[in-house]
Amino acid sequence: MKSYKFICLLTLALGISALTQAQNAPCSGSEYSTNADFFRASASALSGDATASKKKATITARTAITYQIKAKAEMAAKSQSQFGNAELELFMELIQTVTLQEAAKLKVICENSRQENGKHKTDVVVELSKTAVLSTIIDHVKSDEKLKNSFEEGKFRQTF
Repeated sequence: MKSYKFICLLTLALGISALTQAQNAPCSGSEYSTNADFFRASASALSGDATASKKKATITARTAITYQIKAKAEMAAKSQSQFGNAELELFMELIQTVTLQEAAKLKVICENSRQENGKHKTDVVVELSKTAVLSTIIDHVKSDEKLKNSFEEGKFRQTF
């Protein structure tokens, strides 16, 4: 029984140690950059309060990832040769809506908090699946009566 308790305590201590190390590891490198599968964005924030620091960093990263998605979608929108000005404007509004919806689903893949000069500094990296974002945009377009007939899905997928 004593050895069982010892093993449990040892496992708990190692788990906490690993967790602490993971939280202090830098959020940099290629695994935290946008790639073929994920949109990723990083941000840092400084505050007197740890929670506020984390919120600020997450909001800044969310804003950065929405700009990435919007820029990619706007570039892909130019592939839509069947769209007139009205359709293109409607499509851009749809992209804005989808981008905000998808940004609410982002996943924090790295968070590093520490104290510097009495303030809390938090680094955050967030990600969203490119496939999920693309599917959501296409689903919204296909459900829009004004856009679905002139939407060239193949061209959009290729460009996105």
